Amino acid sequence: MNLKFEDYIQSQNFSPEAVSLIKEAIKCYKIGAYRASFLMSYYFVLKVLKHRLEQAKNSRPDTISEGTWQGLLNKIQDDSVWDQTVFDTTQWKIADGRSKVYLINNDLREDMVYWRRKRNDCAHSKDNIISYPHVESFWLFIQSNLSKFIVNGGREGLLNKIEKHFDSNLTQPGQDYSYLIEQIPFVVKTSEISDLLRNINDLLKNISYLYIEDKEDDFYKFWKDIAFSTNEAVNEGFIQFITSDHDIFKDFITVYPEKLLMCTKDGELIRLLWNDYFFKRGIINSDGFWDLAIILLENNLIDPSEKGSFVEKLALNGSIQKIKTEQIATLRKHGFFQPIREYLFEDQKLIKPHTGYNTANSLVPLIMFYIKNEELLDDLVISHLNSLLEKMTFGSFFDAFSKYLEENPSVTEVYVKNIERQGLKPAPIFTGDNEEETNDTEE
Repeated sequence: MNLKFEDYIQSQNFSPEAVSLIKEAIKCYKIGAYRASFLMSYYFVLKVLKHRLEQAKNSRPDTISEGTWQGLLNKIQDDSVWDQTVFDTTQWKIADGRSKVYLINNDLREDMVYWRRKRNDCAHSKDNIISYPHVESFWLFIQSNLSKFIVNGGREGLLNKIEKHFDSNLTQPGQDYSYLIEQIPFVVKTSEISDLLRNINDLLKNISYLYIEDKEDDFYKFWKDIAFSTNEAVNEGFIQFITSDHDIFKDFITVYPEKLLMCTKDGELIRLLWNDYFFKRGIINSDGFWDLAIILLENNLIDPSEKGSFVEKLALNGSIQKIKTEQIATLRKHGFFQPIREYLFEDQKLIKPHTGYNTANSLVPLIMFYIKNEELLDDLVISHLNSLLEKMTFGSFFDAFSKYLEENPSVTEVYVKNIERQGLKPAPIFTGDNEEETNDTEE
């Protein structure tokens, strides 16, 4: 069984070098080697900060001169002084007390001095007792504060890198972008990730016409990796970003519908989605339309008193050609076929004199969808179809229905038995009489 701290480590995107150290620290902790555990945990923190400094090499903080910055970057590559150098960066401050390197306050700077002393107690075998509370306290400090050690000035640097990466004049399309996503939680505070994602969106959305809608394009993959990041802060930042603006929400939720359940804390936004936005152009024509509809229905996100109206709109306005086979059973469970039956058959649209044929030809996709997928066709439906087909010998509906009978020969017998049971005469299409008439004419 994992320790809570192990779960935290797994949820973050720390460098492999740093993770190796903290795994060693956890092993030591579990066997009671607390001094060793504390030491490995301490060096884990320094490795994380070293990695962040390296990631920010092109984003020098304004408080540090170019010469000092380059000297720092060189020293952290020196195995003999890297740890002392990284620790020193946590102590550098400007006249008003703010850190020169990180976005941290004076308390955190003093905390680092305290943990440094504990590290010395462990390393130099001093008389001070080091036990599991010291390790656990340090781990709590890591969980609470490590994300706050963000290199000052990293935001603009990251935005510049992203702009260059997605500029085809500077970078060949298809190049790995994961290093850019990894930097997101390190260049701004956790509370500012959503704002950074908005900056990124503003930067990129005008580069491509389809942008994230093209699932073969890097933009779709880039944002998908952000949306489903294993880093909890990035994941939550993405949700805050897309729910902060209704237009952004509509753009992204139709492309990544799986994220909808993470947005349900904003009840007003969810209601606007299904009650207002859902059947307008931006959503109804999207690839994610039916996925979103099923998520809304299956998770009871629609007011029960208004669910029937919503399902009716789905049935009569949604693009049924885009419904996936595996979605049909779920839609049926929520009464999806009843509004279609009422619209096509109870309202007698298909058997009205003079207009029935034209109506049938204009509604071929909807009629055929109902016929093929409604499990039990009742007397009313079959009698109306028989009446419609009595004198119909051509047209788009006739062709579609004929093809359906050819591909499903056993269906014809079912129709004929039902029609005769009702005391009606089967239409020629069911008996083949229209074919005989055609052959006689040709002779």
